[in-house]
Amino acid sequence: MEKNFIFIEEMSIFKKIFFSVFLALGIVLLLSGGIFYGFIILGIATKFLMQEGVELDLHNLKYRELVTWYGIKFGKWKKLPDIEYVSVFETKKTSRFRAGGGNATYASELIFKLNLFYQRNKHITLLATENKDKAMEIGNNISNILGVQLNNATK
Repeated sequence: MEKNFIFIEEMSIFKKIFFSVFLALGIVLLLSGGIFYGFIILGIATKFLMQEGVELDLHNLKYRELVTWYGIKFGKWKKLPDIEYVSVFETKKTSRFRAGGGNATYASELIFKLNLFYQRNKHITLLATENKDKAMEIGNNISNILGVQLNNATK
């Protein structure tokens, strides 16, 4: 059974759209002579390519919160605390969208979070996904490796 897990957030469609828009705008500015502003806009575009996540090394009992950019991972390794249990639970993720100074639009989606709990109520969030089966399978694998209970708090 694999003892290394990497969980990286899925890039939303909005991040992809913003990246494409800023990339195109940056290129247009560069080609039209606005070199300074073109590079600033391209810098903003590259920010949309950054993703966050967590990497677990259960063989050496350590983890790191990481940021990836073009597949390059950045993050400092920490000792994995004494995990008491693994939890998968259902929650809603609400996103707010606002164009200009107008009214905000809210969108909610059902997601499943996978957490490792330690010291009673502290936790490390490993995964947030729309796929319940994926969260349960990974949670079951990790709980078996660590020898702790898996709490299923989904409906």
